[in-house]
Amino acid sequence: MTVVVVGIGADGWSGLTDGARRELEDATVIHGAPRQLEYLPPTVTAQRRPWPSPLLPGLDAVQPGQHVLASGDPLFYGIGATLTRHRPDLTLRVLPHFSSFALACARLCWPAEDVTVVSAVARDLAPIVRAARTGRRVIVLSESGRTPELVADLLADAGLQARLTVLEQLGGPRERVSPWRRDAQVDDLNVIAIEPDSAAPPFEFEHDGQITKADIRAFTVAALVPSDGWIWDFGAGSGSVGISWALAGGGSVVAVEQRPDRAERVARNAARAGVRNEVVVADSAALSTDLPEPDAIFVGGGLTETLAAASVGVLRHGGRLVANTVTVEGQALCARLRDRFGGILRSYTVADQRPLGAGTAWEPRRPVVQWIYVKEEA
Repeated sequence: MTVVVVGIGADGWSGLTDGARRELEDATVIHGAPRQLEYLPPTVTAQRRPWPSPLLPGLDAVQPGQHVLASGDPLFYGIGATLTRHRPDLTLRVLPHFSSFALACARLCWPAEDVTVVSAVARDLAPIVRAARTGRRVIVLSESGRTPELVADLLADAGLQARLTVLEQLGGPRERVSPWRRDAQVDDLNVIAIEPDSAAPPFEFEHDGQITKADIRAFTVAALVPSDGWIWDFGAGSGSVGISWALAGGGSVVAVEQRPDRAERVARNAARAGVRNEVVVADSAALSTDLPEPDAIFVGGGLTETLAAASVGVLRHGGRLVANTVTVEGQALCARLRDRFGGILRSYTVADQRPLGAGTAWEPRRPVVQWIYVKEEA
């Protein structure tokens, strides 16, 4: 037997197809949010089971042959998607309604393929900034009536200019579409449309001089191979390498920095960039098992054999460790680490054109030696 998941919108019972109505009228048990269950008329005689809070323990009560109500399209950030992840033992049959994303695009006449959608429901809000930085239109699925104000403040703190529209109770008799105002009362059932004025200029890191220069940073990020996972950035400084890695692949950053002022600066840079981050104020040698498992580790300062060994130990198979150094002692250490753990060494020498008398000349920078280690299967 299957579990039938029925999408329902703010238009309630009247908005359902005849097939969806028959399913619910024949049901014996229906799970759903209290608001959704209230849409059901007396002709639906099934036992109504509101979801508990927190939700996940309630999923264990869903049994084959029962029905589930969902908001809009159940598989679009909805309870249908949650069931597929947490109850793979169930066979689902899904009867979708219009998603809030589809309705919002229809009301605004925005081609859906040109719009990025971000959920703010029990999630980090950083991806909203990241999406808006591209200049693309964004639809945010709100958690509550407070979400529009939070999003507006987030964009302002990131220095982004955009027009915000709040779409409430989409598809229902109390639908309202209006420009966002700080003093407005917003229904909890809403989505936010963001239309950036333009693509943001290239991101500039706030720093105190402790920053990997852009060209070496590009080589380093390439060696770390960006992904949507986590990078640990030791001796983060301004956080430029870790944040650039995350921006390139959609990932997140754990920044380890022993100076509190620099740690605060890393947090500000990550928020402005729209990158999810955890900042740890500690010595680079302090590793914690409580941190998210890294896909990549960058050591920009404080490299030791102890830190290298610990980093190699926590990396997942296929994960990458990259360390940069400019001192002779650091370069000798990288050579020893290559001999002990494997990997490769690279040296980068960059020269900048500078005035010299009546002409110009190339002024070399200090060479940067880079140790690149990829963890293989044991």
